[in-house]
Amino acid sequence: MKPLLLVTAGIILALLALGSFFVWAPDVLSGNEVVVARVTIRQGEYVELTQKWAGDGYLTSVRHEFPSGLCLRAVGDPDTRKAWNALTEHQTNSACVIILFNTKEWRYYYNSHCLSFDGQSRAAQ
Repeated sequence: MKPLLLVTAGIILALLALGSFFVWAPDVLSGNEVVVARVTIRQGEYVELTQKWAGDGYLTSVRHEFPSGLCLRAVGDPDTRKAWNALTEHQTNSACVIILFNTKEWRYYYNSHCLSFDGQSRAAQ
């Protein structure tokens, strides 16, 4: 009986560990938006990669916040998998933030408020 219990517990733990690669239970339960990465553009102005659980995946977007409190958002992927981290690069010459996560590369052009990825572009609103 004890070995069966240990095997069952091991299988459950393995499934939970595998599942947490795609979905993080605290994100589902809290419903909060998570900031994966943040880049400061100028004092008080920043660009963030955010994710929020949306039922069948993570709603992933770029949020651009200004010192005045104005906030623009461009949704890039409505149902991607969990991003645990992201690499960012701020290119001042092209007024662009490059965001690398989950094998994806997004470019947010903060002067024109445009998100570009996979040959597509989306205006931040």
